[in-house]
Amino acid sequence: MISVIVPYRNAENWVGRCFQSLYNQQGDFEFIFVNDHSTDGGKELVTLYTGNDDRFVVIDNQRTAGVSGARNTGLSICHGEWVTFLDADDEMLPNVWDIFQRMIQICDTANIVQANHKGVYNVPIKPNHYGCYTVSRLPHHWCMVWNKLYRRSFLEEHNIRFKEGMQYGEDELFNLTCLKYDDRIFHTQDSTCTTKHYPVIKGSLSYVKTPEQLLEQSRVLEDFMLETDNKVMRRVICKMLAERWSHRLLEAFGR
Repeated sequence: MISVIVPYRNAENWVGRCFQSLYNQQGDFEFIFVNDHSTDGGKELVTLYTGNDDRFVVIDNQRTAGVSGARNTGLSICHGEWVTFLDADDEMLPNVWDIFQRMIQICDTANIVQANHKGVYNVPIKPNHYGCYTVSRLPHHWCMVWNKLYRRSFLEEHNIRFKEGMQYGEDELFNLTCLKYDDRIFHTQDSTCTTKHYPVIKGSLSYVKTPEQLLEQSRVLEDFMLETDNKVMRRVICKMLAERWSHRLLEAFGR
């Protein structure tokens, strides 16, 4: 079984599209929708959509508010041998079960397997070549969680969870924690599993409003860097903060 964890907040305008992309899937799936304190009609819609299909589990976030707490709530109840994540404003492509099974079979010793994704709004997506990537040579889009499968027993063995309270950078920290225990990401070149709807919607869980939030959450990554003795991982985090984070901070400050 593969567990797909979908956190959502105030998503009534787009959660139906996400649900439909999952409802049409064939295969041994478990779909977990985690309501993160919605104040619109999204929860009612999800309950209505999923009520007649026992593949779907609907639950409220039982942990700290935010995408990390919602995902951790899903991780606490999922049953799949493998786990993946999907944002409520995105879609899973048709026949993804076959894609996932091929990924698992090709990379049968892996704990983290990554696929390609495609974007809308003409956002260019740089694909990866097939192979096993390590911390010293990470694939494009390594920091996202919605384009990967994670072996659940691996997450449980090392008690890997999302850092709660983060709204930006939580994916990077989660993957860095995974890479601390297994420094390999396997990428399957011809597999595309997700449609990512750019740009980020302001009501979505991954949207951060203030520069102060970004500064606070960049310090979490800095702390992780200072705590590790792995020099290669330190260089990866330095590069990420210098490139991706500095750009986002300048943007937030209106520069």
